[in-house]
Amino acid sequence: NWPRWRKELAFGSLMLGSAVIGILKTFLVTVNSVIASEMSVDYMSATALTGAPIMFGAFAALTSQMLSHSFGKRGIYLGSSLLMLIGALWNMHVYDSYAQFMVARIFQGIGWGMFEALISSSISDMFFVHERTARTNAYNVISIWFTWGSPILGGYVSQSSEGFRNQIMIINVIQAISIALLIFATPETTFDRASSQQPSLDIAPSKSAFSMYVDTLKLSSSHSTSKFTLKEALRPMRALAAPSTILTTLLTAPLLASSLGAASSLSLLFAAMPTFLFPARVGYIFILPLVFSLLAYSLGSFITHLRTKPPHHLTDSGVKTLTVACPGMLIGAAGLLAFGLYTSAELMPELEDNGTIFALNIVGLEISLKTVSSLFGLMISGAVMLQYSGSTYLSTFVPSSGIGASELAGAHHVLQEIIIGIWVIGMPMWISGDGAMFVVAGLKNTTIALGVLSIVLGSSVGAVLWVKGAAVSAVDLRVLGRRAESAGVGGGPLQGWKTSDSFFEA
Repeated sequence: NWPRWRKELAFGSLMLGSAVIGILKTFLVTVNSVIASEMSVDYMSATALTGAPIMFGAFAALTSQMLSHSFGKRGIYLGSSLLMLIGALWNMHVYDSYAQFMVARIFQGIGWGMFEALISSSISDMFFVHERTARTNAYNVISIWFTWGSPILGGYVSQSSEGFRNQIMIINVIQAISIALLIFATPETTFDRASSQQPSLDIAPSKSAFSMYVDTLKLSSSHSTSKFTLKEALRPMRALAAPSTILTTLLTAPLLASSLGAASSLSLLFAAMPTFLFPARVGYIFILPLVFSLLAYSLGSFITHLRTKPPHHLTDSGVKTLTVACPGMLIGAAGLLAFGLYTSAELMPELEDNGTIFALNIVGLEISLKTVSSLFGLMISGAVMLQYSGSTYLSTFVPSSGIGASELAGAHHVLQEIIIGIWVIGMPMWISGDGAMFVVAGLKNTTIALGVLSIVLGSSVGAVLWVKGAAVSAVDLRVLGRRAESAGVGGGPLQGWKTSDSFFEA
């Protein structure tokens, strides 16, 4: 029952926080080689500054979901934002201590994990069902834009004397504005209807509008908190074992993790000889991936809307959300394979034998970065489309009452972030496993292996969900400890509208 301006202002503040999170996740990908050199560590240790916070953020997201059921969201938003700001400020003043830099990054990871785990549920709290799709699409577009677009500007601003710390300074300014908006423009969105009282006959407000608004800015209220119960707190953990959670993670995670792993490996491939690309040039490689991913998301959401809009929503609408999963998987896997094969072929040294001596020709100077960017963009666009299909499946296939939807989506996010963190750290190691001289061959072998893995897992899981989706959903509800009948799973035929009940009770 908030006025429109209040909802939009709160939503805008959450979107600004989401933008900061997207920047924090990928702002180091263009300068990994610089960090490795400055802090005297190997390249995998540099990529761990991105991968480790992502994994810590996954566990923090699970904790955040558990706490929000009993303690509300506003305090978590503020605490996690402050944690991100403290970690970023710490990073700005660390020059030669890898351990301190890592701890500061972990602070940021814990902060962004707790923050982004609650955004979808806050959208559900603030907006009616018919309003949520537009806000969810806006949130996803902002996440894509700042995750894949920030390296473009980040690489450029890292060219000055302060290097990548210029990025951190910009992030801190934006984060300070975000925290101010969270304090003054984002009230608690959680509302426990069981704690509300019947309105009195005297409906005249006893306080001014400003005083009533200030009251909503408290960290908690009687309506935002509920009695702590172990059953409710553990439901997000039980969702980790739900079949839909595991299957959709196997469907979406390998390709998305490979995309982020490849992004973290760009500096390894192109900052050394023969290309010697500076961070700004590495950042320019992200231009086409940003454009392609936005186009892929727009196309995927439009096709899914056509497949699930009335009257199609009455028959297997959840399964129809997987329509774009197959093209997304094929486009992403093709981009991954083409990126690895083209780059390795162009960077591979050539041996010439003229009969008397062997000559080693250093190639790679003529490599087309536009082609690299295009192939990298295909990989990311396919991963974005596949991710959209999997997340929409979780929210749509669960029956219209929404029972279990938030738990499954949150658990899917946790498992996927863990896999992404492993890939971000591991992919550079897999590429250069036999030493720096074998990076090119390692890139080819790694991309082939990951491409085959993505296709095999994606096609198998997609077939299972397409054919046995209803049965899998029924098992999900049992794992979550909810009755399948209450959600309409496996129930009888549709019943008429019970006009004797009130609309709000229905």
